[in-house]
Amino acid sequence: MSRTFIYSFTPPSLDPAPGATIALNVSEIEDAGIREVLQTPALVTNRLRGRFAIEVDKLGVAGLAIELQQAKTSAGVPFFQVRLINKPSEPVGKVLSEGEHRCVALAAFLAELSTIDAQSAIVFDDPVSSLDHLHRDRVAARLAEAGETRQVIVFTHDMAFLLLLDEACRATKDREATPVAYRLISRGADNSGFCHQDPPASVMPLDKVIDGMKAHLANVKIHHERGDQAKWLREVTSFQDQLRTCWERAVEEVVGPVIRRLSRKVDTTGLIKLTILTDADCITMREAFGRCSALLHSQPGEINPPLPSSSVIESEIGALANWIADIRTRQEKAA
Repeated sequence: MSRTFIYSFTPPSLDPAPGATIALNVSEIEDAGIREVLQTPALVTNRLRGRFAIEVDKLGVAGLAIELQQAKTSAGVPFFQVRLINKPSEPVGKVLSEGEHRCVALAAFLAELSTIDAQSAIVFDDPVSSLDHLHRDRVAARLAEAGETRQVIVFTHDMAFLLLLDEACRATKDREATPVAYRLISRGADNSGFCHQDPPASVMPLDKVIDGMKAHLANVKIHHERGDQAKWLREVTSFQDQLRTCWERAVEEVVGPVIRRLSRKVDTTGLIKLTILTDADCITMREAFGRCSALLHSQPGEINPPLPSSSVIESEIGALANWIADIRTRQEKAA
């Protein structure tokens, strides 16, 4: 039995082409813009109802008291729709917010998807538009969970959501990491569709940034060895900026269990992870940050100060990597 999924979060789609069989009729939540077009009819079974209840709970909308109900049949094709349990005659669209619409639509889609044995890929286009931070967290976690058993492709321009997805896919003490691959699609003044394998630098995982600095240093340290001061000065300037930015991001990651960049949520359950921080951690960080700031600063009376060697840059990158690795290890034990 073959099934084809058609879904989009913007804008609501028109009725499907003649002859298609509709197994998910979301006429009451059509603002969410998500449909599933199947090649064979489907009925609302206890299994489907139970799975829908699980999905709305995972997405944080279980308190809405909604369920899937069998709807009318059209041309011999059965439909089902979302209804309020306490007021089944009240249109859902008049009660739920736009963000709740999206979560309910996603829950219905994932519930139906769970009844299919095939682990085909699924694609989402900006799935968190109009969602508040609580629902964004839940959606990110659910997509990361789905990625454990099938390919999940997410298109988004929302950097905050990208950070949530990246965090949700990381390994924890209860589960392994969900493999992640990034593609950055950009455009220029005259052309578009430029594809890069790394995310924007501002949200690239810190480990990857550090590895990139190490690899770049190995390629450009030849300028220092040859005594090409002009080219080495440009590289040192770049390393100085990158190191300062990375130290700031490292501090953000350390306090991340409680508060994250671009997020308004304060997670008090993560407070225990901050108790591992010591005075020595703070001193090490401040001293290293100061050294990075001083890489190109001249001392009084110096007209042409010597540039730091490649070994000095390498040492500073290593200090950053060791600092964050040590704190991560202690925070994992404290969790």
